[in-house]
Amino acid sequence: MSHITRVDVATVIPVSRRDDVINAAADLLREAGPDALTSIAVAKRLGMSQSAIYRHISDMQELTTVASHIVVAELTDVMAAAIAAPETEWGDGANIVNFSTRIVGLMSEHRQAFEVIDRWRWSDGELGEGIRALLVAGCTAIAGELESQWRFDFACTTPFDEHTAAIQRAHAQLIEDDTIAVARTAGPPDRDVDVSVARMLSVRIFAGWSAYALDMNGRLGLPTPILGGPHLLAPEFSLL
Repeated sequence: MSHITRVDVATVIPVSRRDDVINAAADLLREAGPDALTSIAVAKRLGMSQSAIYRHISDMQELTTVASHIVVAELTDVMAAAIAAPETEWGDGANIVNFSTRIVGLMSEHRQAFEVIDRWRWSDGELGEGIRALLVAGCTAIAGELESQWRFDFACTTPFDEHTAAIQRAHAQLIEDDTIAVARTAGPPDRDVDVSVARMLSVRIFAGWSAYALDMNGRLGLPTPILGGPHLLAPEFSLL
């Protein structure tokens, strides 16, 4: 009679030390920016010798590049989630409130991502360049949304000249900057705080839209628009 012994073998895939080095570098970028990313800091975080770091990377330029791409990819995902909301009608107060509430929820959930954008967008190197490219793409998307809504609301098909297009982009940039500024006030998820921040963002977005509509109508000789406003006095938006 034969006996068959069954052996269960657990397959363990060890985490690459290169992955450890890259992840530690990305953490340093998120927490303290490009100046904090040194081989000494990475080695200290991992409990390794400084020389051991270079067994897993060719040099600090490679590490900075790879880690920066990881952080920027994360930021891109967060920004994509923000603009993936159902289309917002910029002149509709209720829609702006709903949009702002969703954005503030993302700000609270991904505080570190917005902090990284805010703190390091003007830094030198891969991280700053990646963030700035991300913000340029965001600004372009906002400008497109503004123009689309404005043309729909005011039935204007006149093409923008180069100067007017630049003015439009400046309005989009201001709305984007306002959103980043408001993100500074968002803390951990807290309904009362989130409601207050969402109200602030709603007002600033509507102000941005109103300024844009007034400016475009004036430049193209259209009647001065009659603008409504966000439903900021609704009970759920009370600050009391």
